[in-house]
Amino acid sequence: MHAHYGAGGDGGGSRRAAPPKGDAGLYFLGALHELVAIGLHRPALDALCAGQRDIAEPPIDRAYLIKILDEEISRQFGHPLRPLIELVLNAADAARAPQPLVDVAVVDGRVDVSDTGAGMGLRAILSRLLIPFATDKRPGIDLGRFGVGFFSVLGLGLSDPEGFSLHLTTGDGIEGWAIRVVAWPSLGDAGGVTELAPDEPERARGRASPELTAALMCSVRRIAPLLGTRVRVTSSLLEAGAVRAYLRDALHFFPASRALVLLDGAAVNDGRLISGGRLVEERIAPAPAAGADDPPAASGPRPAAASGPPAEEARARPAEGRDGGLIARFHVGGRGLLPSISAATFHAGVKVEACLALAELALIDFPAAVELTEGRDALKVGPAFTAAATAFYRRLIQIAAESGEGRRTRDRLAEMAAQISALMLQSAGWDEVALDLARALLGPERCMVNPERREALLGFLGPSVADRLFVPESFWAEREWQPHLPGERELLEDELEFDPPETLAALARRRGDLAGLPLLTARAVSPHTTMVALCRGRPQAGAGAAARRAPGALPSPDAPARRPAGPLPCLGTRRLLLIRDDSAAVRRPAGWSDRYALRAAFDRASGVREADLERDLIVGEPVDGAACAALRPGERTSGGDP
Repeated sequence: MHAHYGAGGDGGGSRRAAPPKGDAGLYFLGALHELVAIGLHRPALDALCAGQRDIAEPPIDRAYLIKILDEEISRQFGHPLRPLIELVLNAADAARAPQPLVDVAVVDGRVDVSDTGAGMGLRAILSRLLIPFATDKRPGIDLGRFGVGFFSVLGLGLSDPEGFSLHLTTGDGIEGWAIRVVAWPSLGDAGGVTELAPDEPERARGRASPELTAALMCSVRRIAPLLGTRVRVTSSLLEAGAVRAYLRDALHFFPASRALVLLDGAAVNDGRLISGGRLVEERIAPAPAAGADDPPAASGPRPAAASGPPAEEARARPAEGRDGGLIARFHVGGRGLLPSISAATFHAGVKVEACLALAELALIDFPAAVELTEGRDALKVGPAFTAAATAFYRRLIQIAAESGEGRRTRDRLAEMAAQISALMLQSAGWDEVALDLARALLGPERCMVNPERREALLGFLGPSVADRLFVPESFWAEREWQPHLPGERELLEDELEFDPPETLAALARRRGDLAGLPLLTARAVSPHTTMVALCRGRPQAGAGAAARRAPGALPSPDAPARRPAGPLPCLGTRRLLLIRDDSAAVRRPAGWSDRYALRAAFDRASGVREADLERDLIVGEPVDGAACAALRPGERTSGGDP
């Protein structure tokens, strides 16, 4: 066999490296982009595979080729270690055994990924592995899609050119091949290319990305026949602890039926890194191309394995998509055994986005039919994605119905569902299922209120309304639920009857029977422009419409029972200030506690800052010293305080 020595670094194909002596197995030595050019040019590809020494230069624009390669190498994924996951996915796709194994070994500065599956011959290497997007992956079956996993690993060479190398050995049982890529020529790399000048490392660090891509050097050698593939990546950026934590986080939910992943000899996806919760599988509606009119059929839940490998029947399950259906897996309510494992969405077992806002572990394994965005590490919202998201929400409803837990647990599920929708599922399918979720988890009469308004509403409406309040814990849950739940306005309209709005001064003149109004008028900065509205509690359920009375009319002694007023007689809203005429502090303030309630509630409702209000109460004038002194011994105010 003869070696082909590709063009030098000038990109014009005029310089050739000297052939190393006694290396008859060397097929190529030169710039990586020159080898890619050979793979793109059929005559050159056939000549190299046939072992010919003299190969015509492929008529390909080198500058444009380097630009395309640089884009694929340097702009792949958001996480710098994600290319290692691509190596695991490629190994899982190559493994065809009944129980495939992917072995990952990690030490400081080096990662090895090995499989014993179907390797590659030279033609497959040149026409598939080394050509971006020239993938032979099967949609809906294989995990890889774009054919860029190999090139994404080379991105480590752009970040750490001095310490980077990639060494791949592969074979299909008939042939064996070794490929080595380094970030620049140095002594002993790429089959003996000349040593760098003393200042070359510093100059290499300052190169632009396309220049570094052009400087990637590659050698291809024929070795003894073997079956399988091993990829060794060397880089000073690969710190062993960080790599192991990332691989566990990204692969612990990877379906073991696709491949059992061993990290330093220990399985990471056999269920031992997940504790508690429930693991269920859903057969959701087929993709539209496979027949969107077919009804979905959901499989029953099965408990999550706290330890040990998955059930044998799960391992033997055929790959999704082969029967036209889509299978999604959900794990809800558990906790990760390792601190590095966070709540996340998954595509074919690979983490897409972390959701650190969730305390519970919520994992979603999307069907392989879900498409990836151009960024390669995010999912594209489409019919299959939405079907999986909707199935997940409905599974939460079923879990809540089966568990029979109390309101606190259901509220937590509602909070978690909204956070997952906003942070993990891009709100896909949320509008279609939110009302069903609200009815099942929150009940028919719950109203969502802002956390900052909870205490004010309880003080104004009374503690009996607490069961009607749903207070989201996060901004994301508030954003998702707001279009689907009644809010504070609806709550007030359900609980109270209102008189028409008027100015505070006019109300004080009209309702002389309410002794607290003059106190509020005295505290108002401009009572003639301050808009207020009197209100009172509605009759309790079943009391009938006879309890309604005309504005300003006194309550009848035989009127049906109403919800009692809370301790705060005033509440501020966006448009006006509400005053309860059924509050004892408004009808007849009898002591310092009533006057305190009027003063504090009015100031808060008028928008006075809490710090200013507290300072005024502490260092300002007494609320009503004379009234307090006039109390007889043992006399109590309407608030019940001595």
